[in-house]
Amino acid sequence: MTRDRVPFGFVNAFKPPGISSTAFGVWVRKRLGAGSLGHWGTLDPSACGVLVLAIGQATRLIPYLPADDKSYVFELRVGTATDTGDAEGRVTRSAAVPHDWADRLLDVATSLVADIEQVPPMYSAVKIDGRPLYKAARAGREVERRARTVRISALRVLDSRDDRARMAVDCSAGTYVRTLCEQIGERLGLPAHLAFLIRTRAGPFALADAVTPAQIARDRVACAVDPLEVLELPRAALDDASAARFSHGNDVASTLTAGIESRGGFVLATHRGEIIGVARAQDSRLEPVRVIAAAGENS
Repeated sequence: MTRDRVPFGFVNAFKPPGISSTAFGVWVRKRLGAGSLGHWGTLDPSACGVLVLAIGQATRLIPYLPADDKSYVFELRVGTATDTGDAEGRVTRSAAVPHDWADRLLDVATSLVADIEQVPPMYSAVKIDGRPLYKAARAGREVERRARTVRISALRVLDSRDDRARMAVDCSAGTYVRTLCEQIGERLGLPAHLAFLIRTRAGPFALADAVTPAQIARDRVACAVDPLEVLELPRAALDDASAARFSHGNDVASTLTAGIESRGGFVLATHRGEIIGVARAQDSRLEPVRVIAAAGENS
């Protein structure tokens, strides 16, 4: 991506606390001068950390990003529960915190490393009948929700003191850490809520590589991640004639192996080191699925 062309790529952005993912995305889009921007997941306004954004035509590549599992560091607070499940809510229940609660925390954490059921919290963006749950919650209405299966791959206790514990979790997309805190509390026999949350990883995007708002504002070129660095699909390099044909939505001859073709897998079509689209390998040909750009457009 160069300064005189439309931005193209992914942004591994550090979203600060106190702003919604939507509002932050709008700010990033304006700073980058992008005509379009997409989110690969969201964060609650009070949370911070990795928020993956796609700019320009890269929004069409979001479905092809690798596994969207997540990692978080969070603070669990026991002794109080809130109506939102986090520190922003109204306290709904409280209890005395026994001095030995942290001694049982490791066993509880271990017991939750599994496929578990979670009911989406009322204060969430999940839509039921086309309306986000949080709108019903703000109106004082309870909506029936179905439990969903999520996977907790790892749950570690980093530190504990008084009525709080700092923990880290690796989990599948769709996991609510607020709900996880309540589930930890249930197994401890204590009301609990999420006090603080930071996302440290989303798929291949890590917190250590995330760019801050200041970095985004300072250099819009440096903040863009080339999709070729993170997409794990097989690649087919096209010559000038094939790239021109592909860019107009026509299939082209494929040199991919029969194994890839038999799986019907997706392939990245490239031209001179740039992505120009996504194709499906079929019968020794590449059939365009998404044309991202004409040859040379993203350089």
